[in-house]
Amino acid sequence: MPITLIAQVINTEAAYKLTQDDEGNDLRPGTILVRSQAGRILTQTREHYAVPYDVNNIRIPLVGEKVLLHELPSDQTTTFLKYKRYAYSLIINVHDNVNTNVLPFEAVNKAGGAGGAGQTAGISGEGLADPDIQQISFEEKEVIQAQPYEGDMLVQDRFGSLSRFSSTVDGGIYDQPKQPWSGTPGEPIIVLTSGLNTNKGNLYVIEDPEEDKSTIFIASNQKLDIKSSQPKFGPAASAIDTSDLFEGAQVAINSDRLLFNAKADSILLSGAITVAISTPAWAVDMNEFFTLFDDLLITLQKVFSGASFFNTPMGGPTLPNPLALNELMQIITKYKQMTQ
Repeated sequence: MPITLIAQVINTEAAYKLTQDDEGNDLRPGTILVRSQAGRILTQTREHYAVPYDVNNIRIPLVGEKVLLHELPSDQTTTFLKYKRYAYSLIINVHDNVNTNVLPFEAVNKAGGAGGAGQTAGISGEGLADPDIQQISFEEKEVIQAQPYEGDMLVQDRFGSLSRFSSTVDGGIYDQPKQPWSGTPGEPIIVLTSGLNTNKGNLYVIEDPEEDKSTIFIASNQKLDIKSSQPKFGPAASAIDTSDLFEGAQVAINSDRLLFNAKADSILLSGAITVAISTPAWAVDMNEFFTLFDDLLITLQKVFSGASFFNTPMGGPTLPNPLALNELMQIITKYKQMTQ
């Protein structure tokens, strides 16, 4: 039966770049060096290279944090030789701190045995100079945990990003009872946030579209509490619901700036009803805009052809302008090709 230990991380360089062990073998992606107690002798330790337990879900711990260490069969194991292989999984919650759970190094006395920490041997000789080990390269900060709701699945990183697989809740005792969305209880929603505002909240923090840096809402049947930067999306006759009034299946991207970049093909915008563009000076329903432009071209065509004329100072009507009419007809021909 596999053995599970708690070990302290002492080196993570191999997780980030190609590194060799003491015997010159390439270490596998995500490998870290950990230190664990040597059996029941609390004053002696052993060091092991450990690979991620799940290669599809890798979380590199910080130097000084503790992880679950699993002793597993190796792909070099044979009937006669029982090589050991080590894998790390969960980071141990020591401080209830989302940002870091680093601890001081506890022991440096090495158990005797092999001369180096190998991927399978797991016993090292010379001890590390612990004061020379840099544990973290960033400034520590307080990151408040995200509010969980009944049935939620949350993935929160150290720095303020969050993936929430949630639903609409109705009632219940929560530290942050008001979600930035509303709708029918139990309807699914996915929220991806980068730059979660961790200054708001008590025990927990909840997404805030106004304060968070960037957020993507993937809603199934919700109304989102998002105030658009411009109040209107076209004239009143278009009756386009603003971002905080529409309720239903929708995807909303909220940030200071959005870039849609098609590297090899095209950006396609398709609306079953219309496409609206809103700026500080204009609120344009594109369906209405092109209809008005079409009317303008028709009026100009009448003027240039002489079908719609006005009196000149000499008393006679205006004459047709064949050259301008020809140029206008070319514009109209190309414009009509854009209609559905």
